Formats: sequence, C-alpha cells, structure tokens
Amino acid sequence: MLTRRELLVSAGFGGAYLLLGLNRFAYASQNMPVFALRGDGKVVVIDPMKDEIMKVIETGAKGGTLGSISKDGRFLYVANNAADNRTVSIIDTQRLELVRNLETGNRPKHPVVSPDGGLVAVNHSGLDGDATRVVFISTSNNQITATVNLPIANKEHKGDFTMHGSWSPSGSVYAVGNYADNKFYLIGRDGKVIREVSVSGNPHYFDWRGKELWVTVEFNKPKGGMSAPNVYIYDVSDPASPTYKGILKPELDALEKQELARIEGHHGNFSNDGKHYILCNRGASPFEGTTVAIYDADTKREVAKINSEIKGVGHAYITPDGRYAVITQYGDTKFEVIDLLQRKSVKVVDVGVGRHMGHAVFVGKKMYITNRVADSVFVVDTEKWEVIKRIQTSASGQAQGQVVRDFYQVFERVARAYLV
Repeated sequence: MLTRRELLVSAGFGGAYLLLGLNRFAYASQNMPVFALRGDGKVVVIDPMKDEIMKVIETGAKGGTLGSISKDGRFLYVANNAADNRTVSIIDTQRLELVRNLETGNRPKHPVVSPDGGLVAVNHSGLDGDATRVVFISTSNNQITATVNLPIANKEHKGDFTMHGSWSPSGSVYAVGNYADNKFYLIGRDGKVIREVSVSGNPHYFDWRGKELWVTVEFNKPKGGMSAPNVYIYDVSDPASPTYKGILKPELDALEKQELARIEGHHGNFSNDGKHYILCNRGASPFEGTTVAIYDADTKREVAKINSEIKGVGHAYITPDGRYAVITQYGDTKFEVIDLLQRKSVKVVDVGVGRHMGHAVFVGKKMYITNRVADSVFVVDTEKWEVIKRIQTSASGQAQGQVVRDFYQVFERVARAYLV
C-alpha cells in the first residue's frame, strides 16, 4: 500500500504539497484536487495536473451528490440524501480519507459553509417527525452546535421538503426553503428562526448581494398559461422584518408556453461582479425549458434573453474571470457558453454521450463538467471551449453528481463566494 507521501508524489502533488504543509488556504488555492461526488457512496478524487483518478473514497452511505469544501480547504462535507440515509460524510482533503459519518437527520441535502468558515449549515429533504431539519456543524471539531426543526403544515406534500440554502455575506443569517408550505426561513447562527416568509411557489435557490436576498421559486402555483419562474427580492437589512422589493417574471419562449411541463425555474445567481443576475427556466421532467434571462441587478430589468440550443437549462456557472456563463442542463448532452459582455451565446459544445451536464468547476484554463447519465467528468479547454478528455468515474449507475473543489456560497460562483 502506498504511503500518503508516495500517493501524493505519484499523483503529481509532490514537493509543492509537502512544502505547504498545514497551510491549507494556500494548498486549496493551488493544488486542491477535484472531488467528483457520486450517489453510490463514492467520492472520486481527480488529479487536475494529470486529469486522472488518484483515489476513490468509500463513504459507506448513499445519495451523496452535493457537498461543500470548508473555507480553509481542510474538509469536504457530503450530504447523503438517499432514502433512509441520515448522515453527512466528512472527508479529510489532505489525507483523502473519510473522517466520520455524522448523523444529522433524515436525508441531508446540501451542506453550505458560512462566510467566516466557522459553521456548516445542512438542510434536509426528508422529515423527522412532522418537521424538516436544519443543523449547524462547527468546522473546528465537526460537532453539531444547533438543531432547528421546522414544522410542516402540508402533510400531503410528496417529494423533497427542502433543496438548497445560502448564507448572507455577513454570515449572520442562513436562508432555506420549505417546498411543502411554499415559504422560506431566515435562521440565525444560534439555530433560531428569525422570520418566515411565504412565496407563490417552491423556493428553490437563494443568492445574496449585500443585504439583498434573491429567491428563485420553481414556478408560481397553480401552474397555468401565465406561469413563469419567479424571483422574489427582499432587503434583509433587518432579518426580523425583511422588506419586499419586487419580483422578476421572465417572458418565456412560445414553445415553453405550449407545454406547461416546460415551465419551471431552477437556479438563479449573480455574476462575479454582482452587476447581473442569470435565471434559468429548466422545465419539469422531461426538462425541456430553454430560456436564460439576464437582469441588471441594480435596475431589476431584463437586459438579455437567450433561447438556448440545449434543453433543461439549469445552472449558470461563471468563469473565474467573469467573462462567461457556462449553462449546464438536465435534458441534453450539451452545454452552452454565454459571453456576459456581449450577452449572447458564443458556443454550444456536445459531448455526444449520456445526459444531464449538471455541474462544473474551473481549474486554471480548464473546466471539469459532469455528465450524470454517462457517469463521467469531462475536461474542457476554456480557451477553445473544446473537450480534451473524458474521465469515467464509474462503469455504470448514473450516479455522478456535483464536482467540488472550492469554497462557495452558491456553487455557480466561486471566484467571489459572497457579494458584500
């Protein structure tokens, strides 16, 4: 068996890693591997120097498709979201091994590390009793510091109860939704609910710009001919009394309006400079939404609309230099590159196999983008926007989830994790 030193040297990390030692921030910014999270209980570690698999970590749990890196780069937190799973897997990113599986509640969904790096907020898409749960974990000792149970009124709800959450730039407030009751919560670091706010649909995604909170709901209910993804905007200067600032309702494509299943917003997020907000209309299964709307963040006005060539537009990953948004999707083998300066599509890349090009990370002049159905991570040259390698993370199973490497608040924007 290789020693840790031999493993790192063979993977190309060698002296640079050993010289950095415990300087985890420097390591994270320079030599952090790419972690490909899989729903079958594996975390595949990819060496970005060689674009090869250097290790497969077994977590002993299932459904671990979403995770977060601690701010100092020391730990990776993976939520095990499959039925009957109740743990978050904590992985040491230096030793590349499982530290422990920490029990948190029914079907942990998406860990997110606070801006100061001190806490990990974990929401849950299942119920404990009649409540959905949020726990806060200390990154200093990986112990739970607070648990909040959010009672569910609509007991007839089917499916996930929450999806994603996000911290305010100050790190004093965590926002998370409740699908069953169409509301979201503002929660303090002590685990106490500061305020709950009702919206017209399923509150799916949250992004902050200073004290403004933008909440993407998947669609307004009941779904009908006038349905569209909605984005609610609030001033959260006082979390106990958030001020409603308006709502965005993008005009959808004619084909989307013809079929209600094509109307369902998914993710919305800001650009690196905070000047623009990109909203994707994914559509419900079979995921055929194609509208990508770009808004001026100050005026709240739509400045561009792109009718994408790909189906099921889901996420707008912003390149580190802020120039491009890479649109990943649920219903196709393609991803699309949008020039944010020109506000137009400049390239569509077809990997030709599988489906659901869902998640991406950037390392230097390369992008690593996932394909769930192909169980693969594709390496892309971001100067030519061409695929240069396919890394198959498993022979079968359709379990490839998020790739993660950097500290973030919303996973589409890592160059500026939070916008003050």
